[in-house]
Amino acid sequence: MKLDKHSSIPLYAQLRELIVERIQEGDYKQGDRIPSEMQLCKELDLSRPTVRQAISELVSDGILEIHKGRGTYVATEPERLSIPHFNALSFSFLNLNSYDDIELRPVMLVEPDSELDEIFGITGKHPGYWLAQWPIYYDHQIHGWCSSYIPVSIFPDLGQSISSGKRMVDIKSNKYAFLPNKGSVHIFARPARNREAKMLEIPRRSFVLAVEGPLFARNGNVCEVIRTALRPELIRLEIN
Repeated sequence: MKLDKHSSIPLYAQLRELIVERIQEGDYKQGDRIPSEMQLCKELDLSRPTVRQAISELVSDGILEIHKGRGTYVATEPERLSIPHFNALSFSFLNLNSYDDIELRPVMLVEPDSELDEIFGITGKHPGYWLAQWPIYYDHQIHGWCSSYIPVSIFPDLGQSISSGKRMVDIKSNKYAFLPNKGSVHIFARPARNREAKMLEIPRRSFVLAVEGPLFARNGNVCEVIRTALRPELIRLEIN
């Protein structure tokens, strides 16, 4: 790519694309220091403000990083958490053998909700849903936030059982027909909800990878609804 001083596209925007192209072509690799502002000015016959604006925008986009006193570097991609054998039950609370290994937040009782009622196929008055929430951590950094909704009518003592430290195997005892064995979840990108942004430690309205949908029990009824938000730059899903 060459810069065209007669183009209607501003020079800083052309330079920005040129730097991105050099990164994609491997001329500048992850962790490499790119030429200084003065070197780019001399190489491309540009003014310093033009170069500075292009670099500033690339830093804002997370493509470049400025290390004070050292120069400007190509940003390195963070290490990703690989979630192996991803499937519809990967973030199911009822599918867990134990909740001791997750940082489970206190299970809350939430009021009946028209959207959830429709998904579960519940009509009329009912006691509501249990909401189980827990984070996904890797190397002390939060990668995702899991939310699971479970009808109180199916597990009336779930909240109390967990509060008292009852084992998951005992909670699910005699509930075989009401446990999930398949699901219909969707994976899509959307802006983070305010609570998700707070829990994931990201700016509001940042995009997350959402995994949402109903899980079906062996009796064919919906037994759980999951709503999981993942940081796409930190997660790798392995689908076999």
